[in-house]
Amino acid sequence: MGQNVVKIKSRIKSVTGAYKVTSAMKLVSTVKLKQWKNKMLANKDYNTQLNEVVDLLLMFSKKVDSPFMKINENATKKLYVIISSTLGLCGSYNTNIFKVSDANISKDDDAIILGQKGITRYSKGEFKIISGFEENSSLTDKAFVNKIKDYILKEYIKGTYSEIHIIYSEYKNSLVFLAKDYKLLPFVNDKEESNDYPPIFEPSIDELVDKLITFYLETCLYSKLLESAVCEQAARSNAMENATNNAKDLLDELHIEFNKARQGAITQEITEIVAAAKAM
Repeated sequence: MGQNVVKIKSRIKSVTGAYKVTSAMKLVSTVKLKQWKNKMLANKDYNTQLNEVVDLLLMFSKKVDSPFMKINENATKKLYVIISSTLGLCGSYNTNIFKVSDANISKDDDAIILGQKGITRYSKGEFKIISGFEENSSLTDKAFVNKIKDYILKEYIKGTYSEIHIIYSEYKNSLVFLAKDYKLLPFVNDKEESNDYPPIFEPSIDELVDKLITFYLETCLYSKLLESAVCEQAARSNAMENATNNAKDLLDELHIEFNKARQGAITQEITEIVAAAKAM
């Protein structure tokens, strides 16, 4: 009985250590979630305004000959940008991204993988991984975003890929976020042409469309990266909260078992003392 008390006490000490770690990680991830969420919301207002400008431009650009609106019919593969995490302990965040990737990417396609978890997951050669974009610590750095954008635009104009996709996590709220496959290129002009008088475009509408779509793609890529960062922190915060609650419940159960074992040990000792006294 005494050995059981020592064993339970040792387990309580171990679970208490885990409880302190998960509690601290939950606080850290909650603070980071708030910071990233504020950035995402600020960018969302800007992105909404840009979408309105692009929609207005596309209403009067049906006859514009832009390479970003053409389908590369001779291309036989697609390019995917996969946004995963570098750190773990974020629940099903990466698992959901990998499910969408496995369902959509074929062995002939290429991929730019952001995040060490994604690189490790697809290190067996399921498809070709484009090197040079492994660094995941500067996802919202403008130079890093421009590097991805420049590669995407260069290869699409060359006709290397038929489509460009980005697989990211869409933020609904702090508990719900969904992995999505979003097509970046070709840019589909499905806006109905307006019967109103067109605005005056300066410079020409062809040049304006090319420049604005390029800028729009950069902003779109940046917003998806921000949204994924928010989802990662929300997933980690939820996972640490669940782990903390589970550790607390386990501690309560262990304390009850400890009290029962200790009481049993005391009762046994009293019984042995009484039996020894009677024997004398």
